[in-house]
Amino acid sequence: MKKSANFFKLLIEQSEFLEVCMRKLYEYCMTKNEMLADEIIKLEDDADMVRRILIDELNRTFITPIDREDLFNLSRQLDEIIDYTKTSIDEIRLFKIVPNEDMVTMTKSLYEMSTHIKKAVGAIEKYKNIAKDEAFMVKGIENTVGSKSCAALAKLFENEDFRTIFKYREVYRHLNHTADIADHAMDYLLDILVKM
Repeated sequence: MKKSANFFKLLIEQSEFLEVCMRKLYEYCMTKNEMLADEIIKLEDDADMVRRILIDELNRTFITPIDREDLFNLSRQLDEIIDYTKTSIDEIRLFKIVPNEDMVTMTKSLYEMSTHIKKAVGAIEKYKNIAKDEAFMVKGIENTVGSKSCAALAKLFENEDFRTIFKYREVYRHLNHTADIADHAMDYLLDILVKM
């Protein structure tokens, strides 16, 4: 008999990559250090490998400790958040813009969300109440990111350069959508806790 894959461990690995990517995105927006942007792109590739391993193990495992669909969906959402850190860098570079104070504020909140996501995922197997509390922390911060995004947009529209408005608006929306995905990921996590 093949030893069963440790799906909890794989989810934790994904959440660790997520936190590191978000921290580097926040630091990049603060420092404008292009080396951090390159590191995020490399980390996203490494995180993809963990996702691929999880899917491969899922396809080869008959009995899983978590509902297969929930396991797949939570992993997919974590992967998508990591993807969004990379595509945020891609957009900043594509539009040739310099991260401003509003982007620093939003990415700081996203980094904070990622620390709670990591704690929530890490607690699923043994500490369900902690996982639940951390998931609700993430959902609360998602509302904060939405408010910060609206405030940033309001300030942005005071600018008379429409090209600048368009470029920054796209990045703001992208960061706000990242928070939305994190919120959805915690919905899947909470579903898992109910079923366990």
